[in-house]
Amino acid sequence: MKHSIYLLYISIMLLLGCSKEDTVLDTTKQIDFAVESIDFKLTPTNNTSNMVTISGSIINVGDSFFSEGVKQTFYLYERPWGTAINSNGNLIAKKEFSALETGENITIDYLREWNTEMYSNGIFCPSYRLVIRHDSEVDAFPFQDSNPTNNMMERFGSDINLLF
Repeated sequence: MKHSIYLLYISIMLLLGCSKEDTVLDTTKQIDFAVESIDFKLTPTNNTSNMVTISGSIINVGDSFFSEGVKQTFYLYERPWGTAINSNGNLIAKKEFSALETGENITIDYLREWNTEMYSNGIFCPSYRLVIRHDSEVDAFPFQDSNPTNNMMERFGSDINLLF
């Protein structure tokens, strides 16, 4: 009898001592963040030179996601003309997140000057690449991306010239 009471006491103490960080993660969730778009918005200053906002957006097309301490990150890169296909290019913006509901999106912006004379006829324009990177690629992240094929998008900067 004493042994049973002692086990019951230990069990209760263990349960009361568990914090939120000690809870087991639900690894059965379908985690899928997808690159949604890369958009260009022009702020006119003159006929050939303007400020352009380059926006990258991701959306959660999987189950709702929340993670304490484990952050996911998405990156916006500028890829100068001639950059090797296996290189992301120059990092121009990044954003971390640890929660994203199903259907919710997050946007990242980068502002730069654009001169059409420098990129006449769209030749030698940089391109822009948006990439989602999961901590699982670096650490022992318990979630697996259910569709890694939608984690990157690239858009050519020559599309900016069409806005003039």
